[in-house]
Amino acid sequence: MENKYIDGPMGQVHVRELGEGPALVLLHQTAWSSLQFKHAMPFLAKRGIRCVAVDTPGFGLSDGPYDPPSIEDYAESLAETLKKIGLPKAAVLGHHTGASIAAAFASSHPEMVSQLLLHGVPIYTPEKRAERLAKPHFDQTPRADGSHFTDRWVLGDTVSGGSATPEALHWSLVHFFWAGSNEWFGHHAAFKYDMEADFKSLTVPTVVVSNTGDVLHERMPYLREIRPDITYSELDGGTFHIIFEEAERWASFVADHVLGANS
Repeated sequence: MENKYIDGPMGQVHVRELGEGPALVLLHQTAWSSLQFKHAMPFLAKRGIRCVAVDTPGFGLSDGPYDPPSIEDYAESLAETLKKIGLPKAAVLGHHTGASIAAAFASSHPEMVSQLLLHGVPIYTPEKRAERLAKPHFDQTPRADGSHFTDRWVLGDTVSGGSATPEALHWSLVHFFWAGSNEWFGHHAAFKYDMEADFKSLTVPTVVVSNTGDVLHERMPYLREIRPDITYSELDGGTFHIIFEEAERWASFVADHVLGANS
């Protein structure tokens, strides 16, 4: 697996690459990094796919902005990164916040997207977005008893319904504190972003991917209602950490869609 850094508008962007063949750009959920795809990339590469996993600015090993960016800002950073890598056009897959960035990127740069894959589409009502934006940020202040870690662990376990593996919870926790006090930038951008408008206007070939154990799976009926013309595909079970926890099953599922589009 090759690691590289690309100069972007918010600083250096960290990218992991593996494999040869048609390119698939991978965009992670907040507050993870490209490490979310580390287990899946070898399986995708074995299927003949060139994986290009990008750390969103401010997460993982990418430099971060000083002020809260918008999803559109993240999308423009991605455009510059891919141009400098030498990818004028590629399939793009985003998970959760990564799906928002992918949709904005496909909306503003359709000429650079051969296929769009959105896993866990965070389309919410304006009221729900306002509610999420109003929530206080998690206090990352270190406590003498280490409870700032255990409190976050319990929250992550609760959100996953107690189904996430300890390894996934561990890396989710590591990424959360690794992102530091500006960790909230990612979700803040996602909840300010009117993804529904871009989703409705997408012109590139699009596949909405979901798994029934994902917290965003409940949005699938609404997505089908507003865009019945695009492809929908789902996996049974799993958590919203399925990419990390069930890498081979997920990678096989995604590869079928990517290679099918390139056949």
